[in-house]
Amino acid sequence: MDRFNGIPAIGFGTYPLAGAEAERCVAAALEEGIRHIDTAQMYGNERQVGSAIAASGIARSDIFLVTKVDPSNLGAGRFAESVKRSVDDLGTMPDLLLIHWPPPDGDVDGAVERLLVAGERGMARHLGVSNFSPRLMRRAQHLAGGKLICNQVEFHPLLDQSAVLATARELGMVLTAYSPLARGKCMEEKVVQEIAGRHKRPASEVVLRWITQQGVAAIPMTRQRANAASNLRAMEFTLTDAEMEAIAGLRSHSLRLINPSWMRSWD
Repeated sequence: MDRFNGIPAIGFGTYPLAGAEAERCVAAALEEGIRHIDTAQMYGNERQVGSAIAASGIARSDIFLVTKVDPSNLGAGRFAESVKRSVDDLGTMPDLLLIHWPPPDGDVDGAVERLLVAGERGMARHLGVSNFSPRLMRRAQHLAGGKLICNQVEFHPLLDQSAVLATARELGMVLTAYSPLARGKCMEEKVVQEIAGRHKRPASEVVLRWITQQGVAAIPMTRQRANAASNLRAMEFTLTDAEMEAIAGLRSHSLRLINPSWMRSWD
């Protein structure tokens, strides 16, 4: 499996899975060969994710585990304690700890400082951010002295994230794509279906290959074991430059699925 900054190219997202379903789906993904699992404090399923990993029989060093600090926990009085709870719930230290959203109070400097402290205290192997705009990425990476390896963002063909991707490359970071299939909307596009037909591949694999071929990791969520296996097969073929450009043309849809009220600006 290809890795970008050490992050496996294809992973498994766990939102909005909860309870026994979360544990079952993570277990199935691991059994199918996925080794990149993504969760967050906000999802309320860290304990189930950790249980599935512990029960898998797979060496912990073979699994890349990501979790994220909730916006409500970014302040000085809550950050460290929330990460300790995450480690306890997961039953293990995450490989990558992210700030889930830019701080609602605007204190990016403080949040990044606390993230760095968590790393220095051995609470995560790697550090990064999520949902940071190019401007905030530059600020955060400067404050971190280049230690941030990732920005996790909504990324799919129906949304133009070229500026975020260019900034990540400039800063030595990689992107991880959540909602990489745009909740199935990408597969409905005629151009995607035509390319899938030429390659004799499901449309979902074509979309995931378009993402990973740009050096972006992807964490699709699925409740179906067969889909988890199919997602991994997206790394088995290559799209032509013309196919890549044709899919990129879909960005004119400007479809942003996740846009919370507290996010001040994406610019």
